[in-house]
Amino acid sequence: MLSYIFRRFLVLIPVFFGLTLSTFALIRLVPGDVVEVMMGERRVDPVLHAQAMQRLGLDKPLIVQYGDYLLRLLQGDFGKSFRDQTPVLNDFFAHFVPTLELALSAMVIASVLGVALGIIAALRRGSWLDYTLMTGALAGYSMPIYLLGPILTGIFAHTLGLLPVSGVISVSKYLDVAPLYGSWLLGSLFSEQSGAFWDVLKHFVLPSIALATIPLATIARMTRSAILEVLGEDYVRTARAKGLSPWRVILVHVLRNALITVVTVIGLQMSTLLAGAILTETIFSWPGVGNWLLDGFHHRDYPIVQNGILLVASALMIVSLLVDILYGFINPRIRNAE
Repeated sequence: MLSYIFRRFLVLIPVFFGLTLSTFALIRLVPGDVVEVMMGERRVDPVLHAQAMQRLGLDKPLIVQYGDYLLRLLQGDFGKSFRDQTPVLNDFFAHFVPTLELALSAMVIASVLGVALGIIAALRRGSWLDYTLMTGALAGYSMPIYLLGPILTGIFAHTLGLLPVSGVISVSKYLDVAPLYGSWLLGSLFSEQSGAFWDVLKHFVLPSIALATIPLATIARMTRSAILEVLGEDYVRTARAKGLSPWRVILVHVLRNALITVVTVIGLQMSTLLAGAILTETIFSWPGVGNWLLDGFHHRDYPIVQNGILLVASALMIVSLLVDILYGFINPRIRNAE
């Protein structure tokens, strides 16, 4: 098993260096001068402009800039923001933790409901319940977040007044609550103000549902297909012929062998949630990494954009590695085949 994990880890090394090159190159293809953007609408004196370019290291040839950038990365230095002079790594974790919490909460909703609905639809194949669930899954998959988000806020926030519309906490009500290790959930949980934790949980509901809709539909449809495929195998018929209870057949023999497909889908959807949460964060004013990267992009803040994207991509690679390792635990034939 260790050799299997080591081989999977080695594959990530060239991918990482490819990401450094692509992020470095793509941000520099965007038109606009960094110094002029930082100065706003003011006319920049040529001498001051040249000094600023030299201070930021942007006066060197691109190949030299990339070499310096790579050398700093290998030393664990992710640079500082051009505007604020704050360490990019600290800013990243402060914004990534809320994104991760939102993605995990959405994935829990999508996984639990998706697998359950997929199993029910497969066991009731061809019935009205099957058609209803799969039609709902298709509708959920087709519903874009930029449309679903305003609908949810309109119904549950504005019309019914049950849930907050944006942000992660009612700041005016809980002024002393601060994120703990970047986590608003932990910060509110250990806050001395009663009700802060439930307030944060209420802020999680709408963005989590909006973000979970498409993965839920995908997981439900793929779980149904995987279950139906396994139900036709000979060992399932043999288990039924032995007189095993229907639930034991489903949970032990069917679901276990369908887990490879389900885990694959969940792993891919988790990566999608982390990478695509920017739209949800924009709609619900979520203090996540998406809004942070978007703000850095607007201000041509190279360290934030290129290192932020690199760090997010690294997180996605770790998720992919964990999924591969989980494959090996679920099905030993996968790790022994290599």
